[in-house]
Amino acid sequence: MIAAVRGKIFQLSPGRVAVETGGGVILQLLVPVSSHARLAGGKDVLLHAVLKVKDEDIVLYGFLDPEEKAWFEKLLAVTGVGGKTALACVSAIAPAEWRAVIAAADVARISAVPGIGRKTAQRIVLELTGKLETEPAEADALSLLGNDLLSGLVNLGYPPKAAREAVARVLKDHPGRDDFESLFKLALKKAKP
Repeated sequence: MIAAVRGKIFQLSPGRVAVETGGGVILQLLVPVSSHARLAGGKDVLLHAVLKVKDEDIVLYGFLDPEEKAWFEKLLAVTGVGGKTALACVSAIAPAEWRAVIAAADVARISAVPGIGRKTAQRIVLELTGKLETEPAEADALSLLGNDLLSGLVNLGYPPKAAREAVARVLKDHPGRDDFESLFKLALKKAKP
């Protein structure tokens, strides 16, 4: 199983990215179209991956955000939802919105996603409603976000101790925020190299 792909972006188009890994292998991943603006050719990237094997096809999906990957996997578990449909859902509805969409049983919002009919949207709401009750507590989500922020700073070369202090300060100063990008920018400002 492949958990993540790290490397330099070799080729990029909306919905697809080819990543050159250190060993000379170039992997092509399908990514949410919404991620295209955050990717740039020639830049280093870490994509959280899901490997899907169906018949003779082997498809690798990549996500910048672990929460996108988690929602993609939840959607794949829904009867009748395949990789293409789940990827379209993750592209159209941000992970932060999914919980509210499912809680409100907003079938219209889900069926507005290209390729999703009303019955499939109803099935998504029905099957995911029960699974969301067993989600980890909000504190666990914060610790995951903190770990992601810490990992990002350390990967950029900041000492682990300085990175931990910066992340702790940012999370303490901004308790209601859960947007990785804005929190990461704040942590970069607070981190000491």
